[in-house]
Amino acid sequence: MEYQLRASRGDDWQRYRELRLSALRDPAAPVSFFEPIQEALDRSPEGWRQRAASHLLRTTFVVERGSDGDWVGMATALLTEGGHVHVVGVFLLPAQRGTGVAEDLLAAAVAWAGRREVRLDVHEDNARAARFYRRLGFRPTGRMVPDPRCPERRTVEMTLSEPPGGAAEGAAGGPRRSATGATDRSG
Repeated sequence: MEYQLRASRGDDWQRYRELRLSALRDPAAPVSFFEPIQEALDRSPEGWRQRAASHLLRTTFVVERGSDGDWVGMATALLTEGGHVHVVGVFLLPAQRGTGVAEDLLAAAVAWAGRREVRLDVHEDNARAARFYRRLGFRPTGRMVPDPRCPERRTVEMTLSEPPGGAAEGAAGGPRRSATGATDRSG
């Protein structure tokens, strides 16, 4: 598959909304996202524009399929008040899972972080995601946060075990660029 990975913009809000709603409807959503679907459905167009807009403190990386420009994946990197970058909202449409696109999304977030520490949270019941993040070099910090919908369940905070340029970028393998500048994951 040829695709382009880029930062979303405020004027992308409708495609951002469509993909986010797909994420919240996914069967894995209860162990992947805290946001209730109704909250997302009630968000105004201006609220979606703000969420889609990338800026100095927040960038959402999106994957556009080369053949039709449809969005097939996204991940958001947030610069926190504590100075680290927190990755949230990682999602790929089911047909894109296992293709290497998720590694490229995480590599983009790590690159955006520069030399800052990169953290993310994974639900304790989301073993598949935890294995994926471990493969990229993320390790539990020991901090756990209660799930606001079900306090007896928690998320596990993970941090990149090596600085950017270490295991996470190496594990991603680096995307291959086609002559058109799109990323080629066909081989």
